[in-house]
Amino acid sequence: MKKILPIFTMVSVFATGAFAADLTPYVGLGVVVDKAGTSAKRMGYDPNSAEMIVKNGGGDMDFDSAIAGEFTAGIKYGNIRAELEYALRSASEDKYELVSNAMMTINTSTSVKHNSYLFNLYYDFDLENSNWTPYVGAGIGLGTYNQYATVDITSSIPMIGNRHIVGADDKKKEFEWQVAIGTAYNFTESWAADIAYRFNSSDVEGEFVYAHEVKLGLRYSF
Repeated sequence: MKKILPIFTMVSVFATGAFAADLTPYVGLGVVVDKAGTSAKRMGYDPNSAEMIVKNGGGDMDFDSAIAGEFTAGIKYGNIRAELEYALRSASEDKYELVSNAMMTINTSTSVKHNSYLFNLYYDFDLENSNWTPYVGAGIGLGTYNQYATVDITSSIPMIGNRHIVGADDKKKEFEWQVAIGTAYNFTESWAADIAYRFNSSDVEGEFVYAHEVKLGLRYSF
């Protein structure tokens, strides 16, 4: 028994060292361009309603494209990469004319700022004698959504007049997920650039919220 313990200890130390040697930490920066959408509808106009402006009474929302700055840190082991991602996004906006007639014009806008905190897993496909490394992956985490709406009214009716109304800032934290497919180009053993398509989604107050994204990134492995 006394002879077995030192041998077991040596094997354990060697195995731990070999495993650690195969772990490659990395950090990355990226720029993401996204086009967001949602199952929620625009506000509508109903002159017969006491509120006149009715929530979810209009057509589909159509958000502008937005840009995110992305920071990642992860570890690669074999063909598997595990990483933490933080994406700081600019606001995307849906602007449209709600009413336009001889007596009144109403323009409205809904702006959403969305940040992401995600844990991602990727699988890299090694190509023999190639600097390209295609990959697929998925991630889960937390999304924060800051939304506010504005309404601009121009009217010749004295009791209505001209108004600029800003809605309350509505902040939400929701479960978020994404899937990705992309490829990296390895300049050296340490430096790689990658491009990817991602589908990012969440459920905000019962509404399906999603974004089609294109990511351009730069990665450094230690």
